[in-house]
Amino acid sequence: MPNNQGCIVSDFLPNRVDKALAWLERSRDTWKDKCMQTKLLLKRQTFAVKRLKEGRNSLRLSTIRLKVELSQCKDTISALQKHIKNLELQAETSKSEANKLKKKSSRTM
Repeated sequence: MPNNQGCIVSDFLPNRVDKALAWLERSRDTWKDKCMQTKLLLKRQTFAVKRLKEGRNSLRLSTIRLKVELSQCKDTISALQKHIKNLELQAETSKSEANKLKKKSSRTM
């Protein structure tokens, strides 16, 4: 009986090893494919993150530039408004002086 069991086990073992090897090869290949797909996905995501960071940085820089330009424009506007007020005051004084001169000239005539 032990001889029969030995023969049965030895007959059974090669088939089992072949099945195990085939399963291991399939498993390795599927994992290899999964790893390649994941690696490509990670690479794409890494590049996407890099592009998004670059875009964010460029938007930040343009925002800073626009803020500086806005403050310069506000300064220019306030300076021009002051200049306009000064010109209006000068116009008022010129008009009042002209009226005074008209009054003097009308008195002397």
